[in-house]
Amino acid sequence: MSVRWGSWGWYALLFAVMVLVTVDVLLDGPLRHLDWIVHEFCDAHVRDGTLVAVHTITKLGQRGILVMIIAPLAVIAAIRRRSLRYPVMSAVIVVLLSLLESGLKASIPRTFPVSNTDVLFTHGTAYPSGHTLNAFVLDWVILELLVVALPVARRYLPERRRRDIALVTGCVAAVALTVADEHWLTDVLFSLALGPVLLSGLIAVAPFNRGDEPR
Repeated sequence: MSVRWGSWGWYALLFAVMVLVTVDVLLDGPLRHLDWIVHEFCDAHVRDGTLVAVHTITKLGQRGILVMIIAPLAVIAAIRRRSLRYPVMSAVIVVLLSLLESGLKASIPRTFPVSNTDVLFTHGTAYPSGHTLNAFVLDWVILELLVVALPVARRYLPERRRRDIALVTGCVAAVALTVADEHWLTDVLFSLALGPVLLSGLIAVAPFNRGDEPR
């Protein structure tokens, strides 16, 4: 079975990862025990300048910051193309992603590593990592708007490169969130599987392409 980008095998593998990680978390399996090993190591060794550095990298997935970048780019794109598609679709993506994250987190409430406790179904919104999903999806939105707002950027950011950059930022944010001890390892593992699925769906839908633009 092929597992190349966008194939059925690829989707099946990513969904299998999501199911496996979720079952492990619910059943207190080996991955959840690995969560504690990673948490204790990072808590003990990632400090001072290193902690500041990795915490800064986590901003790649901080929705508030990303929206502040998306908003002006969407306005500029709307003015250049004389179309409200860009701010409207940007808002739709941000809202739908926020609702999805809220729904997933509400399904399995989990405390964050900073509490030094791992409790389910009591309080907390650690599982899965919303920052990681934001880094995959919203960073891609920024790149899509950038090539419309600044057409010269399209020469350096063709469609496949924009996708690849979004994939990299999602993975980098996931690693940073784990090393900074802001999320359990399993929180980001689930999002590392879901993020590319969401990104693939957005690319297929092409929300910012009116059909008369190069992609």
